[in-house]
Amino acid sequence: MNTQIKEIINKTRQGLENIYGEQLEKVILFGSQARGDARSDSDIDVLIVLKNQFNYFQESQRISVLIADICLEHTVVISCMFATVRKYQEYESGFFRNIRREGVSI
Repeated sequence: MNTQIKEIINKTRQGLENIYGEQLEKVILFGSQARGDARSDSDIDVLIVLKNQFNYFQESQRISVLIADICLEHTVVISCMFATVRKYQEYESGFFRNIRREGVSI
């Protein structure tokens, strides 16, 4: 993972910590950036794991300015997904199994 991606990930994590505080359980990088096979035009996939139930639309709106600012500043695309702790730990869909196997906590 290159220095720019590390900087972007750190800014994203810090911004999410400021927004969510104790509600934020973890932030996980997944996809090609986590596997180490990203190309220069690859997006940055992030799973935001929250402790309590939430409204997906409201949370997407809540982080939109943070994510848009980082994307514009660094000319990248950050794709965010949300899950509760329970969903992340227990769901057996291919999506969550892959994240548990390949994801990197940031």
